[in-house]
Amino acid sequence: MKKLILLIFIISTFKVNASKIYTSDIINFWIAYDSVQNTNSYTQKVKFINDLYINKATNGLKDFIAAREFTAEEWVKLIKAYPKYWKSIRPQTLLIINELETFQNLSLKFKEIYPHFVEPEIYFTIGCLRSGGTTSVGRILIGAEIGAADNTTDASELNSWLKNTFKVNSGIFQLVAHEMNHTQQSESVDSLNTLLSQTILEGSCDFIAELISNRQYIAPYIIYGLKHRKTLFKEFYKSKDEISFDNWLYNGEESKKRPADLGYYIGYEICKAYYENSKDKPKALIEIIELNWQDKNKLLYMLELAMKKNGL
Repeated sequence: MKKLILLIFIISTFKVNASKIYTSDIINFWIAYDSVQNTNSYTQKVKFINDLYINKATNGLKDFIAAREFTAEEWVKLIKAYPKYWKSIRPQTLLIINELETFQNLSLKFKEIYPHFVEPEIYFTIGCLRSGGTTSVGRILIGAEIGAADNTTDASELNSWLKNTFKVNSGIFQLVAHEMNHTQQSESVDSLNTLLSQTILEGSCDFIAELISNRQYIAPYIIYGLKHRKTLFKEFYKSKDEISFDNWLYNGEESKKRPADLGYYIGYEICKAYYENSKDKPKALIEIIELNWQDKNKLLYMLELAMKKNGL
């Protein structure tokens, strides 16, 4: 196994340097994971995660750790708590290394639809089951332990949010495409101050990911949204100016009666309606990616266009 991991590491490093795609964090995690399994000492387990994983982190993993406040202690806790899950997800994360060309093609496809595209670096890491992906400046940060999971992953030990997500996971390629759109957007803390702006920010990424992957974006919130679109749009419209996102975005395990992140669906439908209504679709795509988040009249127009399309 050690020889196989070393060979994969050498191959992945060679490919990565040429394409701005980094996978060494996946290799390092599983080396640390195996070491953790070989000791009963909690102190030693934490030391293995620090020495073999965190201290060898790529710049992307460093950003991910800072953004999500991951710790060695949390990884040790999760490894102990979910043995079936980790055994199941391991081969799925390692398969990413053989698909680097496909991920690189996402950049090429994105550039075809967006002439101002700036290629980001892509980092595949193993996180703490709290984030499938995010971005930092010029970087896509993927938590492969979530992104690579699907309905074949043993999620029996996990919470209901992860179980439901894995059942209909849209796939790691669309996840990367979603985050790729984030790296092209212009955003600031001051401009993203309403539920409407944040919803379009996220939903536009799902819509663009669907276009460049040429495959429908699938997620629990999409499936639910398609069945309840009129009710959701009426509810959302009343909340559009709120500065709290709790009922619509980033609510994971907190949403009990319906899928989490339904704001993603609303934003997806808003951008889809705007695109389909436009006579100049290449221009519409550029406008969606380069939206001015302070232009509240434009955002409201897009929302009302989507509501009209849905018979509201």
